[in-house]
Amino acid sequence: MCWPPASLLGRLRRPDAEALLGLGRPVTFPAQLRVMRQGDAVPHSLLVIQGVVKVVVDTERGRDVVVAVRGPGDLLGEMSTLEHRPRSAHVLTCSPVQARAIHSTDLAQFLARNAEVCLAVARMLSERLRSADRKGIDFVVCPAPVRVVRVLLDVVQQHGSCTSAGWEIGIPLSQAEIASMAGTGLSTVEKAFRRLESAGVLGRRYRRVLIVDLPGLRRFGELPGGIP
Repeated sequence: MCWPPASLLGRLRRPDAEALLGLGRPVTFPAQLRVMRQGDAVPHSLLVIQGVVKVVVDTERGRDVVVAVRGPGDLLGEMSTLEHRPRSAHVLTCSPVQARAIHSTDLAQFLARNAEVCLAVARMLSERLRSADRKGIDFVVCPAPVRVVRVLLDVVQQHGSCTSAGWEIGIPLSQAEIASMAGTGLSTVEKAFRRLESAGVLGRRYRRVLIVDLPGLRRFGELPGGIP
């Protein structure tokens, strides 16, 4: 199987990826199921094989915030394993998911024996930290519509697929969830979508968002041209 390059499995040489896939036990989940709960101390991680999940954090003000979307080849819950701390977020399935449930002890021992995999995990966590830093800067310096566009670009880059009609974002995200990821309100997302549609950059089909002009979307996101 060809794993997305940004995923953990996509970063590994084939023998290392196969060794990691040999850990744990296979599990399957239906769509719209909470498979990890914030605050729990359940001692396992999930290695996603098929499907997409959302990472959601409960805030002190009672509002759920979508902080990330993960897909095939991604490892979930590794921070609890490495830090020996409770879960920092919920994980909810966006679609039916197949995964490997790996006990924390087994994962820690595997990483201790495999320097290349351990380094790949460190690089993955470093990139996630850089992404979080960038989003924090975007929140300060970028107008809300620009942040909405950058969320779309991030999702397309990680999970999108190119079709004859354009780029599909590849996962079922509601406008409210996009607003949460962009740190803005639903009305801002609705206005941004209408503007993008009027400009011929974005199209909408039944429960699907289609990026008709990806370089144009990057211009709306105030980023250099080209495909991400």
